[in-house]
Amino acid sequence: MAEDRQDLATGGVLSTPAMPSNALASPIRGFRFTATFDGLGTASFKSVEGFRLETATTEYREGAFGRLTVRKLPGLVTFSEITLTKGLYSDPELYRFFSSYLEGTTLAPVNAVIRAYDNAGTVTASWSVRHTWPISYESAGLNADSSDVIIETLVLTNEGVFRDLAPQA
Repeated sequence: MAEDRQDLATGGVLSTPAMPSNALASPIRGFRFTATFDGLGTASFKSVEGFRLETATTEYREGAFGRLTVRKLPGLVTFSEITLTKGLYSDPELYRFFSSYLEGTTLAPVNAVIRAYDNAGTVTASWSVRHTWPISYESAGLNADSSDVIIETLVLTNEGVFRDLAPQA
């Protein structure tokens, strides 16, 4: 067991990769990204939030070892809702996507890919969102005392958000 921990610390899963010049690699920055929806195209957003996966724990009581023991097993995996926000444009692209489900003209979920880019425009990370559909749409209110950009928010439910091991270009 101690040998396993040593391997992790000296180049295993948790180590920071070294660059060819022995400099440490920089973490990926999260300010350039797009979301591509099957059949809908690609859009940029102000923010994308909700990359959360959780595994429930199933407990059961086990005995006969000289003491009472609670055993734990992995249970169902749940995925959080994805929240997309962007500035409102004259083309109501996000609202059309939501209203097609609201009005029943679209019932099938779609897949999506969210990509992060470096400064040169190269994809550095991506996440696949499986079987997603909109469950909420909101447009920020209007205020004559403010010159802020109107923000629209779309919330998507899904059946899986997975970090791609090799970024999808």
